[in-house]
Amino acid sequence: MRMSASDIRAVRVFRSVVEHGGFSGAQLALAMSQSTISFQITALEQRLGFSLCQRGRRGFELTDRGRAVYDYSHSLTSALSSFEQQLGELRLRATGTLRIGIVDSTVTDSVLGIDDVIDQFVRKASEVDLRITIGSPEQLIADIAKDGIDCAISPRIKLLPGYSQTEFHHEMNSLYCSERHPLFPKKIVTKADVEAAVVVVRPYANKTELQHIPNAKVGAYASNIEAQAMYILSGHYIGYLPDHMASIFREKNRLKALLIPEAQIRSPFVIISPKHKKASLSQRIFLQELRKRIAAGESNQAKPAVASKNDKT
Repeated sequence: MRMSASDIRAVRVFRSVVEHGGFSGAQLALAMSQSTISFQITALEQRLGFSLCQRGRRGFELTDRGRAVYDYSHSLTSALSSFEQQLGELRLRATGTLRIGIVDSTVTDSVLGIDDVIDQFVRKASEVDLRITIGSPEQLIADIAKDGIDCAISPRIKLLPGYSQTEFHHEMNSLYCSERHPLFPKKIVTKADVEAAVVVVRPYANKTELQHIPNAKVGAYASNIEAQAMYILSGHYIGYLPDHMASIFREKNRLKALLIPEAQIRSPFVIISPKHKKASLSQRIFLQELRKRIAAGESNQAKPAVASKNDKT
């Protein structure tokens, strides 16, 4: 079968349907109607001569051949993206698509300054289609593995072989309780008080959140920072949050930092990328701007959380 431009478009639609678990999720991601998506899938099935998926009242399910086509399609989309980028590099211009994954709740980090990085990148690589995905570290690693993104910006985590982690930034995290928690009104909070409370943690942090409170009772697990903040704000749990994100709630007297500074954690941030894949020109420009922003922001880096009248513990 000789692939046409319409076949390639249909394959991309098919990949989106698979990765979003059905037509509904793909509708939002592709900004297409369900009838248009269905037409693309049907046209691809007719070209291939076999069914790719079952759809109906029982939901969406890949056929065995459909699963094989999805697996094979990784090499097609990767090759097309690589070809576009290589042509751009021959012209000494960044072109094609750049897909960056970023861990959630970083927009308030003034040192990281992702908005400034995007600003400078767009100025220098205006022909590049920049696509940013926000997710938990586990989601970002899965996206890299299936070639959904080119690299990820994330806290350091344990990785399988085949990935590199380049450290470039640190984020200060403090232990917090909300105004609803019994520890909030206490003038002096001890380590024993903290270890008697129920803690919410993030599994990907690999128990680093318990390094200063090893005897604490874990009562909930959050998949990302925003979920962790919700647990803490409920008043039933204490837990770690990035200081830059928590400052919004501290200013409104909704959060209180505990055991400052002895319980603070300095979390390393890394750039994660597959070792087998050479960084494109557009990726190199983005990461160069990222490092420049970090270097410029370090002189004004936010200081560790300073005990306020509500944080004297």
